[in-house]
Amino acid sequence: MDKRTRTGCFTCRRRRVKCDEARPTCNRCRTANFECEGYASPRRASNALSASSSNKSRNQSRSPPGTSFPELSYRHADWRQEQLPFYHHFVTITAVRLFRDDHITFWRDQVAQISYGVDLVYEALLAIGAVHRAALIACQQGNEQQAAKFKVIGLRAYGNTIRLLPNHLSQDTIPEILATLVVLMLLAYFECFMENPKAALRHLWAAIQLLRSSEERLSDTEVSNLVPVFDAMLRLDFLAQKLVPFACSSFVRLSDIAFLESPFWNRAAPEFSGTNQADLISAERYRLIQLVCAHNKLSRVVWGCWCPTNERPSREELIGFYSEMTLWRSTSPATFASCEWLDHAGAMDMAAIESCPMPPPSMLFSSDEAALNVAMYNAYMGCAVAMINTTDPDPAARELEAFNLVYSNLCIAAGLLEKHCEKRDGQYKPCDAISMGISISIFHGARRCFSLAWQKWTVSALRLIGREGLVNGFTLANTAEIMYQLEAQLFQKDHIQLIQDENNYLGPIRTRLMPVFMPPGDRDEFLCFYLRYGNEDELDGDERAVQFVARATWKEDFTGTMHSLDLEMYDPLLLENSGPIDKPPALELFASWRQAVENGWHGLLSTEIQDRFLQKEGQLVG
Repeated sequence: MDKRTRTGCFTCRRRRVKCDEARPTCNRCRTANFECEGYASPRRASNALSASSSNKSRNQSRSPPGTSFPELSYRHADWRQEQLPFYHHFVTITAVRLFRDDHITFWRDQVAQISYGVDLVYEALLAIGAVHRAALIACQQGNEQQAAKFKVIGLRAYGNTIRLLPNHLSQDTIPEILATLVVLMLLAYFECFMENPKAALRHLWAAIQLLRSSEERLSDTEVSNLVPVFDAMLRLDFLAQKLVPFACSSFVRLSDIAFLESPFWNRAAPEFSGTNQADLISAERYRLIQLVCAHNKLSRVVWGCWCPTNERPSREELIGFYSEMTLWRSTSPATFASCEWLDHAGAMDMAAIESCPMPPPSMLFSSDEAALNVAMYNAYMGCAVAMINTTDPDPAARELEAFNLVYSNLCIAAGLLEKHCEKRDGQYKPCDAISMGISISIFHGARRCFSLAWQKWTVSALRLIGREGLVNGFTLANTAEIMYQLEAQLFQKDHIQLIQDENNYLGPIRTRLMPVFMPPGDRDEFLCFYLRYGNEDELDGDERAVQFVARATWKEDFTGTMHSLDLEMYDPLLLENSGPIDKPPALELFASWRQAVENGWHGLLSTEIQDRFLQKEGQLVG
């Protein structure tokens, strides 16, 4: 009677040695320097998802060669000729690019294995693999015809996924729920590559709702297995808070007394499977995103600068946020050990700031993820410092700190662009940066530039970066360029001497304009409003009042060149005719919008708030 087990890995069974059955690769193969070929799939295909989710070692399981491929080849006749390259692109490139290092095995191995038996998952993988490959070819090789061909294949697979989705949603079993959550996140990333923010957020919100309606039915093991999906949701949710004006998180749920229960930074940190540098940097970014999301949910710290002082976070809340961000820096050694420059002190006075070289020197990091962590930290610290400055007894010191943070981000951008332009190994690829890339961080500080030289370099850097998923560097450059032109006219009309030396101080931050860029809708037109602090007809910078300065709409071609610009100015300091102006009140204009997104960015999707906003804006302006 044969008493040998049949559960060992394929390699050990072929070698006829006892397998220790460690996952994802057995120790016996690793010690003997053999490639472990993985383990057999469950026998019952209908229960494959459930078995995968209940098996503690499923996170890193590998698909056995020769077991599922014949079935897949039979079900997909054009697999080898057309689809295999894009499927391969997903498991070898897309998964590595999109997801955290310690989560790659979930997306590359487990999800890919699920796709062997579930057409819904297979079509979603094919769609995102094809469109990602199209994006890389379009931005790096300039082969638009080949990129267009790949995009068509991706769109066809996307259509197949959408067609299959209702049937899976109606079955309401745990395996179907797990598969659907994965697919919804893949569809969200697909729309990111297609530069369609509203569609991406629709898929993300659908995933969040499905998770909330199902989480009580999931076992602890199943919840643990979905951590990579949670992480993907958190990252896109964080990006959505920057894309949707005045929005809070739709994913993070906190009570009003959450901070009183336990300091945020004392809460349990997520567990990471690895201990290498990349895993530590990922863990530190996770904590940073959690910190900012939580404060924005409770006090709107992200959009506070765009509000009058009576609607901002209190000074105590801002100081608390500032302190926790400072603590995050001191407890994030992996991020800040990635660049020697970070140990150097910034400029000590305005004269030193004025002498900072432009273009900025390249700040090079050993890890792009670490560079983006620091850029994100600088951007939100700069925002907090600018608000604290309002009630600070020494505003000059706070403003100097804000300028140092902006300059640091310009140096980080210079380093990433240098790697990209020289096509070094591990280069920064803006065209497939889906989460928080560098462009949104330097745009974040665009209104806090010290001089004209800083402003010009910011615009040129954004154009060099170009498209970064849902964040379009070309569009942000156009938005900033319009803002700088309006500022020059404002200062000139107020008989303030127009600064000729590009390195000279532009004046207090509180006198600068604030761009409110609206998320692109279904129309191919961009819309931005420009606000400023101060009382009517005065550039006094009084932050208790917000004035509506101008409204700009424009279109862009593929290269980001702006055309059909329509600039309507409503500030008397910008107009030759200083008579009565029919100007929409800023707070009234955004009242309906802010009410819709106060509980999360999904307010943009649950109603036709964008269309109603445009109608109201037209009525107020008209």
